[in-house]
Order: sequence, then structure tokens, then C-alpha cells
Amino acid sequence: MKMKQWMAAGAVMSLGMAATAWAASGIADIKGIAPGSKIEGKAALQDTPSGLHVTAALSNLPPGVHGFHIHENGNCGDNGKAAGGHYNPFGAPHGLVMKAGVHHAHAGDLGNITAGPDGKATVDATIPGITLSSGPYSVDGRAFIVHEKADDFSQPAGNAGGRIACGIIKLQ
Repeated sequence: MKMKQWMAAGAVMSLGMAATAWAASGIADIKGIAPGSKIEGKAALQDTPSGLHVTAALSNLPPGVHGFHIHENGNCGDNGKAAGGHYNPFGAPHGLVMKAGVHHAHAGDLGNITAGPDGKATVDATIPGITLSSGPYSVDGRAFIVHEKADDFSQPAGNAGGRIACGIIKLQ
């Protein structure tokens, strides 16, 4: 166990809570799906008392706005379609989870990212009610998907177009 994870686990245990409640961290290597795609990036995930904290840096994206979601399955096959739909353990309608919460929006709907003219985009978000490490609402083994277009937040899944990049979430 890494030092900061050990210290976080110790702090949680001193509060009488389960040590795995927010001590886990994970990663996802995000890569373009199309043959020859140069899209790449890394996402880091950390369980926190406020929820799952996600940071990501992507490069070589087409400039513009792209939907960025956690999908059900940790499988990038079939041009990303094998990842399934948005992660939605509560059967909620589509929407921005950081604004509406996991009972009122898909837990995996992180909204949109904007790639500048240089093709770079970043993410910094916390999803309340979702974990990486344990419990029924863990995202370990699921996948990030970057879509070709913006998520317009319409029902049932936002019309964000095809899938252009994918990365499987793994515990570190």
C-alpha cells in the first residue's frame, strides 16, 4: 500500500469507518479506437470522502466539444460499442451527474470536455456516491469513452455520436 493510501486508511479507521471506503486509486490509459488514431490520454481516479475524484489529460482529439462518460463494461472492442451504455446503477435518467447526483442522472455521465485547437483536453470532477474500490457502485473494470460530438443531455443518452476513444479503469 502506498504511503498516502496507508495514511488515508489510517485516518478512516480512526473514525471507525471501513478502511477501503476512500483509500483506493486507479488509472485508465485512454486510446483512440479507429485504426491509426493518435488520440491518447491518461485518467487518474481516487476514492475520497466526497466521492470518486477523476482527473484526465487527453491529446490529439479533434478540436471541439466531446461527450466524456464512464460506460458499463471494461471492453473497448467493436469500435467501443462493447463498453455498453453509460454506467447507470440507479436507473436514473440521463443528465450531468455532478449537478444532479447519482439518483437523478447516469452515474457515469461526466458531461463534456473541450479540446482546444491543439487537440488537448482535461477533466477534473468528483462523482458523489460512486467508488473505485468497493461496494455495489464501484467503477473498477468499467471503461471511459470519449465521443465524437458534444453530449446535448437529451434522453435517453445525449446524442454524442460515435465513440472515438476508450480506456479501461483499473485499480493501482
